[in-house]
Amino acid sequence: MNRRVITRPIVLSCSFEDRAQPYLEALRLMGVEGDDVLLVTPERVAAADAPALAAEAGGLLLCGGPDLEPHHYGEQPHPHANLSTMPARDAVELGLLAGAQEAKTPCFAVCRGLQVTNAFLGGTLWQDLKLMWPNAVLHDLSFPRDALIHPVQALSRESELGDLLSREPSLVNSRHHQAIKELAPALQAVAVAPDGIVEAVTGKDPDWWLWAVQWHPENLVTMAGQRVLLERFRDQVRARAASQRPTPEPALR
Repeated sequence: MNRRVITRPIVLSCSFEDRAQPYLEALRLMGVEGDDVLLVTPERVAAADAPALAAEAGGLLLCGGPDLEPHHYGEQPHPHANLSTMPARDAVELGLLAGAQEAKTPCFAVCRGLQVTNAFLGGTLWQDLKLMWPNAVLHDLSFPRDALIHPVQALSRESELGDLLSREPSLVNSRHHQAIKELAPALQAVAVAPDGIVEAVTGKDPDWWLWAVQWHPENLVTMAGQRVLLERFRDQVRARAASQRPTPEPALR
């Protein structure tokens, strides 16, 4: 593979270092080496430093993980919802998204990442699908990580992501018990599960590349239709680096 250098690292946000490994391996298969990735966890980075990190990054990758605290989308915890939260990570990632939005840093968000992004931009979440959407299809099969358990259907081919997901029947893995309830105004839904749960979104801001999916493509990179999602993110990171590279001064004669 002809690898082009990424001059600004991809910020990869997760709960703990060991949880980052599938994402790091997937990026490596895309030609993105470890030196091109800055791993962010709540233990490594203070929330106050997060916006500047994302603003200076080549890209932002938000990984799966625990539930977002409901107050971030204007709700109280449902008394019967099965919630597992990590407030320090919430604070870091909301800061990362603020910095990425301001600097137009390309962003790819996975599972929890989609949910955090939706809340950051003004949307809400179903706190517990089993409790609140009893007729939902199976969404929370944790093992094996690459088990394909339900299809996703593109809503249109108008966006690049929608077009990619329209090209072939898309079966995906799925391990989440929360999902988008009210879609943020700044997002466009591009694919849904058979029960109507939003499975993929893109940002409406033409200057900010933002894709998010509810499933886990990092576990499915042997599938061309899933690998291409990470390839598009990598390409956006490289394009950002190329656009910010200083123009050489003409030689003096």
